[in-house]
Amino acid sequence: MLRHRQHQPDRRLDADGRLDEIHDPDRSGEGSVLFGRDDDRVEVGVGEALGVWQKARGLLTSDLETRGTFGDFDGDGYLDLALFRSQEDSGDSPRSNLLVHEVRYGPLARDLSGSRSGTIRVRVSFFVAAVRATDEDQDGRAELHVFQSAGDGGYTEYVGRQQDGGLTLSEAGTGYYGKGDWGELQPGWSDFGTCVYTSPESTPSVRREPSDLH
Repeated sequence: MLRHRQHQPDRRLDADGRLDEIHDPDRSGEGSVLFGRDDDRVEVGVGEALGVWQKARGLLTSDLETRGTFGDFDGDGYLDLALFRSQEDSGDSPRSNLLVHEVRYGPLARDLSGSRSGTIRVRVSFFVAAVRATDEDQDGRAELHVFQSAGDGGYTEYVGRQQDGGLTLSEAGTGYYGKGDWGELQPGWSDFGTCVYTSPESTPSVRREPSDLH
């Protein structure tokens, strides 16, 4: 069984030069960012990233959940945030109610707003149970993995990549999983190794670290 890293440090999440940490121990998309400061440290969860209008849209809707993951989707050296807000299933049938599906490009502010934003073009509007970023091909641009409800307790995986100012998910699901199965999947933070950034104009240098098995 793969032992996953529980946080990924990055010194340029908000471009202030101080060490920030992204925590998502279950790799489900319910993580948080611990921003470093000289005097104290501030932790912001992805659920706090919603804007005023995004929160208002869901005031009359129950069972809404927020998921988000960080990756350099456009390859500019800054981490970006892929953010979703959707309604959990009721019974065996998936609900088609996806209120937020956007990518915020870095550098990110301490409220997780971006320097610009784009749409995540989805194929279905069902509940997003988990999200994850990878860079399996090591091309410097992260892939977005989205696990959406397929009904009857199952989830379909879609893979998204940078395209036309946003992210586009794969047309067909690349896998089908039961609840919680994505926790056993290897792709995730370990794809990035330890990221070392030198300057805003430079390309990220990635040092690969071997995965630990137990």
